[in-house]
Amino acid sequence: MFRPWPTSSLTSLTTLSLLLACSSAGNDENTDSLSPSSSTEAAQETTNNPSSDPTGTPTATGATTDDGPTTGGSTFTGEASTSVSTTDPAGTTTDPDTTATATGETGTTGGDTTNGGTTGGTTGGTTTTGDSSSTGVPEGCDDGAKNGDETDIDCGGACGGCDLDGDCASDTDCLSGSCDAGTCIASTCEDAKKNGSETDIDCGGGECDTCLDGETCELGDDCGSGVCDANVCLAAACDDVVQNGDETDLDCGGGTCEPCDSGLDCVLPDDCQSGVCTGDACASPSCGDGVQNGLETGVDCGGNNCAPCQLMGLILNEVDYDNIGDDTAEFVEIYNNTGATVDLANIRLVLVNGSNNATYLNLSLAAGGMLMQGQYLVVGPPALIAPPGVVKVNFVAVKDSIQNGTPDGIALVDTAAMKVLDALSYEGPMTMTTVTGVPGVTNLVEGMALNANVQDSNEEQRALIRFPNGNDKDNAATDWIVSKKPTPGAANLP
Repeated sequence: MFRPWPTSSLTSLTTLSLLLACSSAGNDENTDSLSPSSSTEAAQETTNNPSSDPTGTPTATGATTDDGPTTGGSTFTGEASTSVSTTDPAGTTTDPDTTATATGETGTTGGDTTNGGTTGGTTGGTTTTGDSSSTGVPEGCDDGAKNGDETDIDCGGACGGCDLDGDCASDTDCLSGSCDAGTCIASTCEDAKKNGSETDIDCGGGECDTCLDGETCELGDDCGSGVCDANVCLAAACDDVVQNGDETDLDCGGGTCEPCDSGLDCVLPDDCQSGVCTGDACASPSCGDGVQNGLETGVDCGGNNCAPCQLMGLILNEVDYDNIGDDTAEFVEIYNNTGATVDLANIRLVLVNGSNNATYLNLSLAAGGMLMQGQYLVVGPPALIAPPGVVKVNFVAVKDSIQNGTPDGIALVDTAAMKVLDALSYEGPMTMTTVTGVPGVTNLVEGMALNANVQDSNEEQRALIRFPNGNDKDNAATDWIVSKKPTPGAANLP
């Protein structure tokens, strides 16, 4: 007998048909042909039952529902290989053997799960420690913030040194290398620290004084000695090819090293091989420099270039013929270098006029009596006072007894022997003169004539002298020089 379906039963069948239709549609889109119940269970097991193995397999967190989105995530530490199954929004499940590898710290962000489907995405990244860029700046030293062990913003500590006025805890926190009361200050050459451009504490680097021997250096200029070897300042030496120590020129002079050659710098005569320092330069040896040098066998005598050494005799030793103002202190000094006492009875001082080559004064020295070896005789006006023990013979006139040259001459004559013992022609040569007591014509130039600059003056105190004192080598050009310290009756001074 036919019984009609109850209304409630029809409603239930309609609902069941709709569910089967939806289920069938879902199976057509699922590549793994999962049933509704198995799909739901798989999604729930994937999201609600995460697994983690000891080797670093990721741990998944999150929950799956049938009617809402689920967010899942995984954290990777170290290096991890992970096999996971996910589903795309359409319900497709990915291959469970898919492997993800992360180095460093990797984060995974899951997507929505709707109607049994899962949308997932993985983002990986690597965290490194050390330089944050190719510039070599440590990480965090350019972030504009004071952090880590920095003493000021992006400086100090492990970061670079801070500028002046920056905060600091120690000298190393400052570019200047000097931290005072927590603030970076400028380095100085008196702060007892090696900072700035210094090569050692408060020395070297061009800004400060040079360093002492044994201190650290980079260049020779960093050292007082001028010698930097293996970053250490060495003591000055006479063979280091540097002018240092007391040297007056490169590796010579100064008393420690060998004397310098001619033309090199000097301060004292002893700095020079020639023994003559003129105008801060070593002069070449000469026969008139007052020093035994070159090939000389005595002072300015002997050898191949100079006249024979000192001759024995009664000689003209000093002449002052022109004074400032009136010539009231003019004199002629005679020196006994004969090796014996000389009787002056027959000795005369003869003055010769250069304008006519004739004698204008013939003065006997007999009043001087006996002149001993090494003793001086001074001939001058009555007002000129000779030192004690010095023999003095006066001119008759009180002034202008000696003519002032251009030229004029003097002769010391032995009338008994009728010969010239010594002679001098000044301010020009006189070679054809008439000398009282000597027959014929007399040449008053011994050897070579005086140099033109060897002359007296009425503007400053001067005298013509033999130098060294008492040294007669029969060569006027080398025997006589100008002195600014007249010494009548005493040893000559240059």
